[in-house]
Amino acid sequence: MGAYSPFFVSLKSFPWQRTLQEWLTIDAPVLIYMAKTLIAALLALWIAMKLNMPDPRTAIFTVFIVMQPQSGLVFAKSYYRVLGTIAGVGISLVIIGMFSQDPLWFIAFFALWIGLTTAAGFKYRNFQFYGFVLAGYTLCIVALPVIETPLDVFDIAVSRFSEVIIGIMCATVVSDIIFPRRLLDSLITSEQERFYNILSTLSDPQSVFAAFDDANPAVSRFSNGVVGLNAVRINSSFESGSDRKGRQHYQHLNHEYMNLSTTFHSLKSIIAAIKNHEKTEVLSALERLYDPIASALKTLPETLLNPEDLESVIRKLLEVKNTIQERSESEHKSLKEGDDDFISAAYLIGRLVSELHHHCATYLSLLKHRLSGNTSFELSRSIRFSTHTDNVLVALAALRGSGVLLLTMLFWIWTAWPYATLSITMAVVIGLLLGTLPSPLDGVKDFFKGASIALILAAVYDFYLIPAYTSDFLTLALLLAPTLAFIGWMTTKPKLPVFTFGFVFMFMSQCALDPYYKIEPTKFMESSLAALIGILFGGLAYLLVNFWSCSLTQYRVAKVLRRQIVEVCVGPLNIERSALESTGRDLVQQFSTQGRLNMRSSRLVYEWLLSTLEIGRAILAIRRSLQRLYRQYHHSSIDTALESIKEYFASPSPLGRNELLSLLEKSLQELHSFQLPSQKGQRKRIQRLIVELGLIRTVLLNSATFPVVTEDSCR
Repeated sequence: MGAYSPFFVSLKSFPWQRTLQEWLTIDAPVLIYMAKTLIAALLALWIAMKLNMPDPRTAIFTVFIVMQPQSGLVFAKSYYRVLGTIAGVGISLVIIGMFSQDPLWFIAFFALWIGLTTAAGFKYRNFQFYGFVLAGYTLCIVALPVIETPLDVFDIAVSRFSEVIIGIMCATVVSDIIFPRRLLDSLITSEQERFYNILSTLSDPQSVFAAFDDANPAVSRFSNGVVGLNAVRINSSFESGSDRKGRQHYQHLNHEYMNLSTTFHSLKSIIAAIKNHEKTEVLSALERLYDPIASALKTLPETLLNPEDLESVIRKLLEVKNTIQERSESEHKSLKEGDDDFISAAYLIGRLVSELHHHCATYLSLLKHRLSGNTSFELSRSIRFSTHTDNVLVALAALRGSGVLLLTMLFWIWTAWPYATLSITMAVVIGLLLGTLPSPLDGVKDFFKGASIALILAAVYDFYLIPAYTSDFLTLALLLAPTLAFIGWMTTKPKLPVFTFGFVFMFMSQCALDPYYKIEPTKFMESSLAALIGILFGGLAYLLVNFWSCSLTQYRVAKVLRRQIVEVCVGPLNIERSALESTGRDLVQQFSTQGRLNMRSSRLVYEWLLSTLEIGRAILAIRRSLQRLYRQYHHSSIDTALESIKEYFASPSPLGRNELLSLLEKSLQELHSFQLPSQKGQRKRIQRLIVELGLIRTVLLNSATFPVVTEDSCR
């Protein structure tokens, strides 16, 4: 035994548990997902063939389209696919019934419908866009094949809908029965990671006072995931384990996180300006002011927090909040210069700890709700995540969708080629599905590559494997299993979504998976050529109607953000900060996705967003304070300042900026010299006006952070 002891020691020292844990975490879910996709696809194919459906490939294709790793995503996508299919089938019956004998009106109505669905698919978020996509290209699949035999439209519509329902039922049942993965679990995990990232970032003073490039890496993640987590929350509502109260908690946490992110980055911007002006005395005072926050958070345990730990943190943050208020006054008195910068930064530090305190309280409420199911009265109000889509982008998408349809229709009329309807369908699919990608042209290339490879594999199946080695469904299933499992594996790769979609679309279109084997080489070649031509037409549409340059994208972003400030100045006072935050972030993310922005310009656009949110929030606070201020304490300079802010952002210019800064400085001097009222509430409102006006002026002083395009913006 002594001779073998080193061998056993080496085995014993090998990290088996860690290796097994990594395999269970990384590899096992992929294998399980591949198995679930394979089972659902073969089940859908068997049911469709058993029911003698005319095109079982639609059922198996639907499985691959709606199948997702988490059950909530499967249910959400299936729900909107059903709605989109119903709308597409319904409009097909209408257009064939009304215009089948009038080609001009048929094409006009067809183009109008494709334009509307393309625009709506671009405008709506999550899987809602997919419903409009389905409504668009279902019309091509149902109406075009029967244009010469319109009486067959009802049979095709019924069979198409039935095949889609079979695929959806198989995907949802298999996803929810075999090793189900809940979207709610990933939402909980993501929320935990984000919460600990907040605490770890704010516990390190260098995250706040260091330069942007040299700060803690957690800083770069401080603003991520707002739009994505909101989408996860929405889709998790389709799962049975999701409850309304839990979703309400996540709504509040997402809103509070947006507030924290804006305050954090505004504070860093002001501190960066203070450092650039070498105001060391002001910077030292701010560091001393921030010390209580860092000290309170550094005492947190590194392990997962329990409710008792969080309650202790909340108590400490409340004490820190009071300490900062007292220390801010004493530090301000000791300063000789930089009053405005210090006042703005100190106000943001106080707001940061207040928002962090509120966020921790909400997270504690979520923990208690998950552990015991108790509800909390403070979350009775629902917060809505608002979105905003630029009308120019929507109009551009509609133009592209209608244009590619008309172009392919002309190709069909000009050539009189029977298979040109496949070119129309493929071009419409490309126009509808790839329009929301960051780089649609690159997506068309990936789609073309996947479709080309799939054609070769489909030819091997059609002309060699299926006729030579299949005699019943079992042999067909065994023959298809490797390819279907490979497709399932490809869908798990983040870098291959469009390639995989092109592969699946073409393979399912051309593979001989009919109830009875039938294949014609001429038909296979012509239909394949027609599909590839349709892809080229789709790519041509993106090439011709996709003129978004970096400068144009920045111009549109700046214009929309400035318009938001103008609307805040003159609009109703019932605008919530949550609406400002969510609308702005959604808008910037969409422009960043659709516009051709480099890394520098994307960073600049994000800084524009933060300055817009800060200025907009300050304007709302000023207007609300004025509304509650007694008439005798009103000062005309404040109204003049608000009017000047509105005029400047409606039509910005260097001269207008200088005039606005001078006017804000004059208003602040007059407010400082104003005798404060004896009533505590009125005195606080005037002090709030001073702070908010000073904050707006401080933000505007940094010329690189407000939404105005300059010559070097895209360099």
